[in-house]
Amino acid sequence: MPLTPIAGVTRLRAFQLGKETTFKTAVAATRRMPWSFAPTVNPNWTKTTADTGTLDLAIAPYRMALDVTGTATGQLFSDDMPTVISAGVMGGLSLTGASTAKTLTAAPASTSQDVFDTYTGQWFDDATGDAWTATGGIINDFSLEYPQDQGPINLTANWRFAAVTYPGTPTGSLAVDTNPTPLYCADTYFFINDTTGAIGTTQLVDQIYGATLAVNNNIDVKRFANGNSTRFEAQNYGRGERVLDFTWTFAEATAAIAESVKWIAANPSERFAEVRTMSTVNAQAGIPHQLRWRIPGYWFTRAEQTINTNTGFSLAGQQVMDQTLGYPFQVISTSTRTTL
Repeated sequence: MPLTPIAGVTRLRAFQLGKETTFKTAVAATRRMPWSFAPTVNPNWTKTTADTGTLDLAIAPYRMALDVTGTATGQLFSDDMPTVISAGVMGGLSLTGASTAKTLTAAPASTSQDVFDTYTGQWFDDATGDAWTATGGIINDFSLEYPQDQGPINLTANWRFAAVTYPGTPTGSLAVDTNPTPLYCADTYFFINDTTGAIGTTQLVDQIYGATLAVNNNIDVKRFANGNSTRFEAQNYGRGERVLDFTWTFAEATAAIAESVKWIAANPSERFAEVRTMSTVNAQAGIPHQLRWRIPGYWFTRAEQTINTNTGFSLAGQQVMDQTLGYPFQVISTSTRTTL
């Protein structure tokens, strides 16, 4: 008799997403993501602290507010960046473009709260009865690592969901993109300028080994006593202090040292940074896949680095709401993604 393998193979794990029309109303997944992901579902069962006259637990635990989170990791492919922007920067955006190249532009508000795009997430493997469907998903924080080996940008994204169904029923007939377009550190240009009008014009050549860029939305989970129809679920999200940290690792070269001089000076110097990744693969004729960040901000700290046989250093900065530019940062993705 043939032996049936044990179900629950890690290679058969999958994470799928679909953008919701209504918060917490589950939708069919439309995209299988090329990321590693495992949910952490915590119903926060809590033990009573009562004096029970026993040495052992004597009273059943009680539930508290539900927490559903998970960390997605993987290489960043061009057609997946719109999801990161939609779920992790701001909602209410649309992809634009008359042909195959589609652009998504986000310049989040600073003096008001942008709307959220929320997602239904599905996580499962070949153990069909052990699947999760979570709703109301957003990215609380994410980071992009531009590696010194010049390979693809590495993504880490921390998701939060408002509610969960178990066992869930995953959407069938989805597969990952088998020939995606990676966004490489090797295809990335770094620019630094002194004024808003010059942003993106002065490239640092033979100066940057690598970089990291991290956005933290510091999401505030809102829970209301609405009766037992939504008990324990999150009912909304609030935006907290948003922080975009950017760290560049420099060679000890002239322009890099000039940036360090500005960092150590008695008076702060606002810097205008652009990080532009231009793929060698076109989204349509003459228009490459690309990812561009424009960040007004200030350098805050320096750390010494050893890069093989050379000394280098890193400068770490944070974004600022620039009144002339009208945004704290801007991110533009050009891909072949047709819908969110």
